[in-house]
Amino acid sequence: MPFDIWTTEELFAVRQDDRMNPIPSFFLDTFFSQTFFAEDQEIKFADLPEADRFLAPFVLPTEQGKPIYNRRGESISAFTPAYIKLKNGVRPQDARNLLPSDALRYRSKPLSLEQRFDLRVVQLMEQQLRMIRTREAWMAARAILDARVQIDYERDQGGSNPSVLLDFGRNGDQTIVKGANYWDDPATDILGDLETWANRMYLANGGGTPNMIVVGARVAPVFKRNTGIIAAMNMENRGNDSNGVDIKTGIQRLERPFSYIGKLDNGMEVWTYKDTVDIPNGLGGKTKIDLMDERDVLMLAPGANGVRAYGAIYDADAMIEGVAAQTDIYSKMFTTKDPGELFLMNQSSPLPIPLYPNRTLKARVLV
Repeated sequence: MPFDIWTTEELFAVRQDDRMNPIPSFFLDTFFSQTFFAEDQEIKFADLPEADRFLAPFVLPTEQGKPIYNRRGESISAFTPAYIKLKNGVRPQDARNLLPSDALRYRSKPLSLEQRFDLRVVQLMEQQLRMIRTREAWMAARAILDARVQIDYERDQGGSNPSVLLDFGRNGDQTIVKGANYWDDPATDILGDLETWANRMYLANGGGTPNMIVVGARVAPVFKRNTGIIAAMNMENRGNDSNGVDIKTGIQRLERPFSYIGKLDNGMEVWTYKDTVDIPNGLGGKTKIDLMDERDVLMLAPGANGVRAYGAIYDADAMIEGVAAQTDIYSKMFTTKDPGELFLMNQSSPLPIPLYPNRTLKARVLV
């Protein structure tokens, strides 16, 4: 197979777009601060029942006392983490190819064949780890936004493995798709919708009153055009109320995935979010997909957090080393004698689990 050898005389510079360098881990870093390693195949959680508010019965002092004991049941939820196993080989002949970046980076002292081989190993290891971290970040986004994660297993031998839907149990009426009165109509009562949904979250089992709203990129501009919000921002109506509506009306520049828009009544903050991950397009390239749909709104109550859970690593070497249930990613390298090749393998079993799924609500407010 022909290949190109690049020299410093042929290249002026290697260009790079640094915007995609960070892992899109906003949801993972923000809402999943605890870590748990499981030895079992399943990760289990016990739910205490909601506190009751029964009224004590009245009785005459001459009557016998009334028993009030009611046994309170508990429920158990179990989730099986997905499994990731990446394996790639590094062939010695791969080190013959000089990449454009190598030609510029090491122009003063060209790399030896062995050094180029070691560099390929490092680059491939970084690529595998980045893919695993990105997948975990995607799972965290799905857990917070959808309160469920669709696991589609892949296999090499013909037929596909079954898909598994991990559902964390958010109330069905807290995943909303509007069928009318979309928010791009300036006359739509956005504040009324948010008030209705906030009350729904508060009354849900394990719910709470939202203090943050995260909106998709297409939803963000509709706030500054909405007549109800504009009226609420009017100083004559608001007076000196420091807790009133205050939405930025200037040009919105999404320089970061997470940008502040303003606040609504009672200090409920509004932010906009946009970030992407890549999937293969079947043509050797990639397609970018949004982690949060640009048409969606996410409401969050305090305590809408979760745990970064990791299942066991099912690998004999990990068992021998005593780290099968103590690591988020297990890395190893091994060689084959004929042909003499090096293989890199990284395994992980991540599952970000929201502890209080009813403290989130997602609504699609645009067509």
